[in-house]
Amino acid sequence: MSRHRTQSLATVAAVLALAGAAAPAHAATDPLFDEQWALSNPTATGAQEAWTQSRGDGVLVAVLDSGVQLNHPDLISKLWRNPGEIAGNGVDDDRNGYVDDVHGANTMTFNGNVDDDEGHGTHVAGIVAAQAANGTGGAGIAPGARIMAVKVLDANRAGNSSLLARGIRYAVDGGARILNVSLNGDGTSDGLEAALRYAGERGATVVSSAGNNSRDIDATPSYPASSMAPAVLSVTATERSGGLLSIANHGLNSVDLAAPGGSILSTAFGSRYELRSGTSMAAPFVAGALALLAAARPELDQPALRAALLQSAQRPSSLGGKVASGRLDVGAAMRRVVTGAAWATPAAGSTQTGGATVRILAKARIRAGRTATVRWRATGADRVATWRVLLNGRRIGSVRAGTRSQLRKRVSRSGRYRWKVVGVDAAGSRIVAATRSFRALRKR
Repeated sequence: MSRHRTQSLATVAAVLALAGAAAPAHAATDPLFDEQWALSNPTATGAQEAWTQSRGDGVLVAVLDSGVQLNHPDLISKLWRNPGEIAGNGVDDDRNGYVDDVHGANTMTFNGNVDDDEGHGTHVAGIVAAQAANGTGGAGIAPGARIMAVKVLDANRAGNSSLLARGIRYAVDGGARILNVSLNGDGTSDGLEAALRYAGERGATVVSSAGNNSRDIDATPSYPASSMAPAVLSVTATERSGGLLSIANHGLNSVDLAAPGGSILSTAFGSRYELRSGTSMAAPFVAGALALLAAARPELDQPALRAALLQSAQRPSSLGGKVASGRLDVGAAMRRVVTGAAWATPAAGSTQTGGATVRILAKARIRAGRTATVRWRATGADRVATWRVLLNGRRIGSVRAGTRSQLRKRVSRSGRYRWKVVGVDAAGSRIVAATRSFRALRKR
């Protein structure tokens, strides 16, 4: 990225708006989830396996881009809030150089106006952390993570290395240890390189898109992806087929990892949803993957988490000579950081829809005439208001969400029985469900 004005080149494919994409709020799950091939296909990123252990809860990811639509229905609950700032008082309360930076900062205006006036940053933010199981749109790869919006590009997706450098320092000083930078330029600057080193010295990872020039950036660099700073993790994009996206840059020495980037459905400016393609879309899958790992093992530092991602990457022949490691598999990476007995294995019959999961815990056998107990654990089920419990198809009770998560029922006869636990929202629409069978043995 040069010292002068430059454009983000990480998304150049045409944008397709999906009119009327949002479903009613009482929909049973995220209505567009099946169209998110990078998440709904278990082998595309390994996200579904990783979700059994983590949703990225509480991990902060900074999105350095064109801003974020703060009131988007799939993002509004995901926003970071600056604890040192008082909203709307026109004062730089925390004395960090930015006035009213409640949810992030604008490095062009030195205030908290991070509203997205292009849509690129909103799309990227949704790939990271769009809310799951809320009956609206789709889900992010780390739906429990929080987003810090850092606006470094204008309405034309133009900026410069100074703006990006400021944004990196702001994000790191604000507590972000995962920074997504889906923008590129042909040159760098001393200030940008210093900011990247600053991030690394403070334990942060800067996930950078490789760019969309169909070129080898080992020979013709693209920044910040081509920076030698240890904090940079550069990402190229793949098609749904697994091969390299035709416009995506590559480089055996310069590009660390590949992730989905072709026809990616995510949040859009105007509370919509849209498809975009490019390495811009690939980078946030990797940033979100790091958030999943960080939430599962918060004591591990970023170099350890990055190593888990790179060492577990799939190595298809289609990417040979194009990427240093391979294709993202966050499920395999999770297996590296959560090992042995620490791995929480889903019970038989557990279900997972758009990030919402419920697991039933119950004995496989009891004696007839005794009391059977069913317990359950749920993740990503924030919209569940009531849990309904059925035994062999008959409802035996209901439990209000947030109270106890178990029920008991005396079983008088021997035979096979089946528990069913259903989570419903306030309107009575199903969010998630699971079943588990057990056998009642004859009385002694």
